[in-house]
Parts: sequence; structure tokens; C-alpha cells
Amino acid sequence: MNKLFFYFSPFLFLMMGCGSNKQQIKPDIDLPGYKLVFQDEFNSSALDTTVWGFHNLGKRRTAVNIKEACLVNENGELEIRNWTNVNGIDTVHHAGMIQTKENFTFGYYEARIKFDIELGSWGAFWIMYNQFKDGFTAVDNPKQTGVEIDIIEFVPQNGRYGCHNLHWNGYGEFHKSLGSGELMSGQLEGYHTYGLLWTPEEYTFYIDGVKTWSSTEAISYVPEYVILSTEIEDKGWAGDIPTGGYGSFEKTKNRMFVDYIRIYQK
Repeated sequence: MNKLFFYFSPFLFLMMGCGSNKQQIKPDIDLPGYKLVFQDEFNSSALDTTVWGFHNLGKRRTAVNIKEACLVNENGELEIRNWTNVNGIDTVHHAGMIQTKENFTFGYYEARIKFDIELGSWGAFWIMYNQFKDGFTAVDNPKQTGVEIDIIEFVPQNGRYGCHNLHWNGYGEFHKSLGSGELMSGQLEGYHTYGLLWTPEEYTFYIDGVKTWSSTEAISYVPEYVILSTEIEDKGWAGDIPTGGYGSFEKTKNRMFVDYIRIYQK
């Protein structure tokens, strides 16, 4: 009997392990009635371009966004790199952004992210509306035109903080915004989960499953796409680019890592 038990116990252990792994796919907050509708665990050998596109390729702020900045590394993480090429008198900084090809509305959005971000740059997990290039007037209508929803922006200033922000009504003279202000300065090193519960009544933001901000203003009802990104801007809210930049593509330490992204809807 003991030998029989010993023979089967590894199998039983593996079966229990498989079951426990499946149970790990759950959000940081209680979401009765919601189901998983989108996920990327970044466990393949390359970025899945059937579900991801590249956002704002070309010159942006003080950098050039290129596809090569966004890769899946050997640890099963999305990695977005910021680096600098110096060629004679020319200095070019590089960053990257990816966006979902599918649009989503109300639901719970969660990603597990590590921001190894240096001065002059920032990283973000956000949702963008498709009508942002349309003409806008002083009479705003975010319900039908959409809202930029910044689930997390990580800024390496003032102790290295995070913030949640909303932007709507275009980006010109009628632009409006609202935000949480600086949050958790010095407490966001390493991996953390960042979440947003977007309902018809409210946006509720979470860090590691704890509510950090909410707003009932400017609720979008239109489908929008999700972005994971780094950006570089000298002498902006993220500070000054270091003298000499960020090093080469291979040696840069200025990186954003995403373990997974998941979206749940009713």
C-alpha cells in the first residue's frame, strides 16, 4: 500500500499544482459577475501582433518611438526600453508604445508592472479614445466622444511616485483634465498591480487591490483601446534627461516590465 501511494503521489502533486495555477488567474479585487475577456501573459517568444499594434511610431516629444523598443524577454515579460544612440553630434533617444487592436468599454483592467524608469522619462498603463483628433468645442461631451484614462503613470520625480489622470475634450484650447495628484512616493519600486474599475457611474483606481482614487466625472461610454508605454521628454514633469542619455539598447537600465495584462467584463 505504501509503495502504491508513493508511485501515485507525484502525479497527485502535479494535478494539485495545475489546479492551483489556474486559481491564480483572478483579479486583485472582488468582481462577482465579471469574466475574463482579454489577457496577455507575455509567455510567447515574441509580441503577439495579432492583438497588439504599435502606437504613435515616429518622433514624439524628445524621442523617437520605434517597434524595436517593445519586446518579450526571456523571463516572459513585456519589456519596453528607453535608450540613446549617439552618432557624432546627433543624439537620438528611443521609446516605445503598444496598443490593443480591440476596443473595450466598461470593465476591470489590471496589469502587473515594474517601472525601472529614469529621470526624463515615464511609464504608463492607459486607455485612449479614438476621437481625440476630432474638432472640439467648449461644450464637452465625454460620454460620447471618449476620455483618456491613465490607470497609472509612473514618474521618477519627488521620490518616484504614481498618479491617475483623466483627459477629455481634445488636447487644444478646450482640453479638460482631472487627476489624483502624486501617490505612494517611494513605495512603487518592483512589481505592483495597477487596476481600474470603469462603470457607467464611476472610475475607481487601485494599486495592489487597494482603492487609491475615484471619480464620477467625465465617464466615457464609447469603446477605447489600451496602451502600455514609455515616453521621454527633457525638462518636463519627469525631470531632465541625464547627460549622455540612457546608454545603448543592450545596456540601458531604463525599462518598463509588464508581467501580464487582463481585462474583465460583465
